[in-house]
Amino acid sequence: MYDVFFIGSSDHFQFTKLKDKVFTARAVDSVHKAKKLSRTKMLWIVYPENDIVDDFDFTYDVLPDDFIYTHVFKNGIHYDGVALMPKDSHHGPGELAARFYINKKFTDIIASKPLNEKYDIVFISYQEPNANENFEKIMNKFPDRVIHRVHGITGIHQAHIEAAKLCDTDMCWIVDGDAVIVDDFKFDYVPEWWNMEAVHVWRSINPVNEMEYGYGGVKLFPTKKTIYMDTSKPDMTTSISDKFVAVKSVSNYTAFNTDPFNTWKSAFRECCKLSSKVIDRQKDDETEFRLDAWCSKGDDKPFGKALRKSELNKASQYFFQKDYDELTDLKQKRKEKGFNTN
Repeated sequence: MYDVFFIGSSDHFQFTKLKDKVFTARAVDSVHKAKKLSRTKMLWIVYPENDIVDDFDFTYDVLPDDFIYTHVFKNGIHYDGVALMPKDSHHGPGELAARFYINKKFTDIIASKPLNEKYDIVFISYQEPNANENFEKIMNKFPDRVIHRVHGITGIHQAHIEAAKLCDTDMCWIVDGDAVIVDDFKFDYVPEWWNMEAVHVWRSINPVNEMEYGYGGVKLFPTKKTIYMDTSKPDMTTSISDKFVAVKSVSNYTAFNTDPFNTWKSAFRECCKLSSKVIDRQKDDETEFRLDAWCSKGDDKPFGKALRKSELNKASQYFFQKDYDELTDLKQKRKEKGFNTN
């Protein structure tokens, strides 16, 4: 059997579990040190985040022609966990940090599962009329999960910072106050190790114009990066990290069309953001398509006429930051005058 090394402290409870399985396992502080200490031509690398499954066999061997490769085993559904690597192999710091090796072979055997598969969930609400109802639905549907609520904090950045501060997990799920979770969404996704610092955004169904994209979708954020986000950028979701993953599946309906004013307010704010093109890594043709849909569709939907298509088109002439005061005044006048949705 090849030498087995745990990359972490000998006091870690995962190392204790590993020792129960492989008595000769040793704890070291780096892969480099493990290679120096190994007395076998290949060596096993186990990380603290890998919860070794009971039936994994460390006596696994490779064919002679495969001694040159780093063999990566499944960690749940991803190939980012236990590795069997040549003692004389070279791995750069980037490879080791990402656990994404260049000269590798994927081995279709589950060796471990992620230590934490259930990230904390935070429900963020402000003035959404349906927020309490939506929150209760999540609480009832996921009674075994840690679910926090942040309510009434002014500023989207500040609300998300406070949300992240509540969480004890490396990543945190974010759910907006007007989100109605679809039946098959389970909050069970775990990213690959190299995407743990990426912002993940699921698609939401817009009940007025029927588009499906990230507007109002459930998000999975790296907790620390969210706490220390750059609050100067207007679009928070694409600015927390330089890594962004648009997940191509639906998480929820964004039920913003609860009454005339909230319908118009939500649409107006999104159109301002789209028209200003301040979103990091946005694509012009995609942005224009979405803006056009907001400004032209949905008259036949509940409160669809409250969108005030002419005013949404007017919003597209402004930049989000430059004329924010004027836009705020227009929103207040709309609220004071009321709405005629006919």
